[in-house]
Amino acid sequence: MIMAKHPTTVGGYEGSLESLAKDIKNMRYDAFAEFLGYLAKQVKLEADQDLASGKTKLPMRLYATSEHLYDAQEEIDSAWKISKSYMKEKE
Repeated sequence: MIMAKHPTTVGGYEGSLESLAKDIKNMRYDAFAEFLGYLAKQVKLEADQDLASGKTKLPMRLYATSEHLYDAQEEIDSAWKISKSYMKEKE
């Protein structure tokens, strides 16, 4: 089976993209923040590769996206710091 370079679904995940978004949103905020950091890093790495291959417009958009994701990570981490005292021990 040949995998597309940019698939439209997430391998191993049977739900829709909307369900995936809901499942990620339902994670504890510290885990959600960690996920956003990983996503931001991957987008930045793709921007680095595109820039190295001579592309100019696409990497700039990807760098901006990465920065927005890092900003979102910081916001969710702030939400975690507020909410963690309300969490039950095993959540």
